Amino acid sequence: MKNRWVLLMFIFLMIGCAPDSRELDHRSVIMGVAVDEGENERFSVSIQLPILTEGGEGGLSPQAREFEIFTTEANTLWDALADLEAITPSVLFFGHLKAVLVSEQLAKEDLPLILDLFGRESTVGNQVFLIVVEGSAKEFIVKESPLVNLPSLYLERYFRAEQKLSRSRGVMLFEYRRDSNMISGAATLPLAKLKDEQIAIEGMAVFKDHQLVEKFKPTEVGFSELLKNNQIDFMNYTVTMDEENEEFISLSRINLKQDVEIKRTKPVHFSIRIQGNGEILSANDLNRKVDTSLIQKVEEEVSKQFTEQLEDLIKKMQLANAEPWLLGHRIWANHPEYFSQLKWNEKGWQEATFDIKVDFEVDNTGQRGFINKQKLGR
Repeated sequence: MKNRWVLLMFIFLMIGCAPDSRELDHRSVIMGVAVDEGENERFSVSIQLPILTEGGEGGLSPQAREFEIFTTEANTLWDALADLEAITPSVLFFGHLKAVLVSEQLAKEDLPLILDLFGRESTVGNQVFLIVVEGSAKEFIVKESPLVNLPSLYLERYFRAEQKLSRSRGVMLFEYRRDSNMISGAATLPLAKLKDEQIAIEGMAVFKDHQLVEKFKPTEVGFSELLKNNQIDFMNYTVTMDEENEEFISLSRINLKQDVEIKRTKPVHFSIRIQGNGEILSANDLNRKVDTSLIQKVEEEVSKQFTEQLEDLIKKMQLANAEPWLLGHRIWANHPEYFSQLKWNEKGWQEATFDIKVDFEVDNTGQRGFINKQKLGR
């Protein structure tokens, strides 16, 4: 009897592979998808396919030219995929899809249609990166980098790299769906563009109800992450000490944590307390001595500028009536009746008041342990 059960389990396992049993060379493995407005039809869809040849042991390996782009136009995205499958020799396969790029013009209105397309395709994983391209998404996905020839693979490596000194962040399909389904209906996606023929990823696009309503500058991305996640690590910042004399101090390894207190008044009041530390990396005046006096001035100026930047960012989002930091969701989760009284999405967010206090200290300089050094000898 036991042997019979083992045999049945083995048969079930083998049958489970049957619906998806094609070999790699019988598939058109899509690594990236770019969606633009069409010239003659509503949509222009481009797919990026790696070019594979027979490897040394009967396997498959990339050629010198690592990818090919196929493009078609149609009035619906599903018709575009059908047309693309007609001009490729095998079945389109989205199981290895790395990134979906959407042109900014199309993202303003038609992002829900693109999300619906990939939501209905069962082979698409949730860990696909979504990117908004300022300009043509096709031109971006065609561009090769000297470092990584496959553009979609370049994007995946960029966003998965840890502790990058970047001014954007990767957002996966499941993250965007999660955030946009929260009570405020707002989410962010990274912005990309071609700058001097080079791939540049910086800034974030802000969506409200799947419509592009505002953008974060590269210098605002870190503060946005802080407001959403209550902390941020390895942030970089350049503080202006004397604008007239062009004196700047660069700081690195900035770690910030915030504590948010919600006061149930009308309108709602948020009291935000932020504590953090960082290191002085360099001064543009090489003759300027980084002593205790300068450090104290830097700490005061950084605290002041961080407060102003956060206040400006919040006002910017209030004008757009978009709140991508889940502040409203915290109220809704803990005090649903109070949240209903605020009418958050109509006017509650725009009327909210804030009190922000930042306490920042420099815990090191570019010269390790400089502050604590003692003179030795004569």
